[in-house]
Amino acid sequence: MYLYEDKHIITMGILRFLLFPFAIIYMLLTSSRNLFFSWGIFKEVKYDVPVLGIGNLSTGGTGKSVAINYFIEHFKARYAVHVLSRGYGRSSKGFQLGTQDSDANHIGDEPLMFLQQHQDINVGVCNDRRKGMQALLGLKQSKKPPLYLWDDCFQHRWVKPSFMLLLTTYDKPFTRDFILPVGNLRELSDGAFRADAIVITKCPEGLTEEQKEVFHKRIHLKKEQRLFFSSIKYADFIINNERKISFKILEKISFLLVTGIADPASLLSYLHGKYLNFDHLNFNDHHVFSNRDIETILHKSNGRMILTTQKDYMRLGSKLNSELLFFIPIEMVIQGEQEQEFLSFVEKGLGLH
Repeated sequence: MYLYEDKHIITMGILRFLLFPFAIIYMLLTSSRNLFFSWGIFKEVKYDVPVLGIGNLSTGGTGKSVAINYFIEHFKARYAVHVLSRGYGRSSKGFQLGTQDSDANHIGDEPLMFLQQHQDINVGVCNDRRKGMQALLGLKQSKKPPLYLWDDCFQHRWVKPSFMLLLTTYDKPFTRDFILPVGNLRELSDGAFRADAIVITKCPEGLTEEQKEVFHKRIHLKKEQRLFFSSIKYADFIINNERKISFKILEKISFLLVTGIADPASLLSYLHGKYLNFDHLNFNDHHVFSNRDIETILHKSNGRMILTTQKDYMRLGSKLNSELLFFIPIEMVIQGEQEQEFLSFVEKGLGLH
């Protein structure tokens, strides 16, 4: 075992060395682009409406969709919420407005998830954030004041939100990562200075002040920036389009876990912590499940229950068409009795106070 681990470490070290020149080129390109925006050569568009941007410095897995859902829940009673996303993995082109007839091919899995959870909001997808925002601004206005949520927009600098929230995970913070393709950073870590607040996501429960202080020292916040800590809370039930049953049923059976997300580590840790008996099939983030994949899943499950994430359910539900397919809902929780402080800071930045 130790020999295998040593070989793996050596292999990764050689691979990083070989990729390092490409990382330098990528760094120069992204840094030059950011400088052009900072100098005003490239122009950012700002809007006269409250816009909350949520993004990250890495290539994924920080919990953006969970954060978007958190803010939809918080704002939708008082504001007409509009979500703008790229719609990653969709087959459609240009701007698309989600409807009750939309599927993951039309608008993408995450936008479909937002729309199915919250039928009283607008969800639009567009690769061009300016065009997408103009389309949403042109929609018929509600009696409630509008509020816009931009998903995964940190590197989309042609538009500028009223308040930018940057997410990074507890286990893989941007302070310990490398730029692509050596690591997973889309730009240098000093890009974090563009954020108004930073949230450390997927933290273990009961984080101590000493553990929090480590992040404060690593990140070097600007005077006006704030740092918050959040964790994932899993529901005590599993659900599909037909049924909602207690999570405890998983303690009595063997099941198959299917994931197609950037980082399933938190879910795996949670399920292993419950000492559950399951097999795991892992696919790439936003994986488009083929007929062969479906056959593999059905063969591997062998008549057992199949558990997946809510995002994966948006793509698997219609293709698998099985009453044995369930997902477990999750939500973001701000740690340390800081939730009201967190929400007040965001609302103030949005000009809602």
